[in-house]
Amino acid sequence: MVNASMPLERFLARVTNDELCLKRSLACYVDGQPAGIILNSFRELEGITIARNGGTAIGPDHRGKGLGKTMMEYNLALYKEEQVKRAYLEAISTNAPAIRLYESVGYSIVDRLLIMTCEQLRLDDGGSGRSAYSVVRGHAAEVLAIPYYSSGMVWQSDVPNLKDAECVKVYDGDELVGYGLFKRTFDDKGVLAGITLFRCEAAPGRRDAGDVIRAALYAILQPKDRCRRTAFNIRATQEELVHILQEIGFTGSMEEVLMLWEPES
Repeated sequence: MVNASMPLERFLARVTNDELCLKRSLACYVDGQPAGIILNSFRELEGITIARNGGTAIGPDHRGKGLGKTMMEYNLALYKEEQVKRAYLEAISTNAPAIRLYESVGYSIVDRLLIMTCEQLRLDDGGSGRSAYSVVRGHAAEVLAIPYYSSGMVWQSDVPNLKDAECVKVYDGDELVGYGLFKRTFDDKGVLAGITLFRCEAAPGRRDAGDVIRAALYAILQPKDRCRRTAFNIRATQEELVHILQEIGFTGSMEEVLMLWEPES
């Protein structure tokens, strides 16, 4: 459904960025020929081990023979050996056979993840409400200290996986009322080429959550600059953020489901 091929250098960069543990990943061979892979990541979070299946693939000649389910069952046995308490994966929402496979071994869908792009940004100073707030830029790692920042579920949008990412923090007076995570890329002349939004959230219970989000987005998306703008793995349950992104010109380009597995008690 998507071209997942990549040069070796890019794959090695992915190993680092996604914290893939090749020692605890799987490769399956049939009659000496490579037939399937599962790539795993592990992380300690609040005293428990969580895992992510960062890629499952079965060679075309070996599909439809039960190999995928055999590998998934073997992988979940590995998770139990590693005392994993929660495991996540993402699947393209239109890939029904893959979703059925994951559900058959105990995964369940917990959210949808939206990948959105923007051809023409409709975000300006007027009506953004941003004058009521102050916005401070910083390093992505700073958001780890925010009490309502949640870690672990959407792996590729989590701080440990966001190399060279930045944050904005939104203040109402002295109170930290929201944040955003993003990354900028530049061309070989140092000109801004792209901005990718990973997260944007207002503090729980804020009646002005929409204005807080708009203030953060104004600082992140730099409306006066010309560049590519993408929102990556935005959770569909963040309805206010999704609505605002659509309002300012973002449209969906792909959708994934976020799936969770937990060991039986």
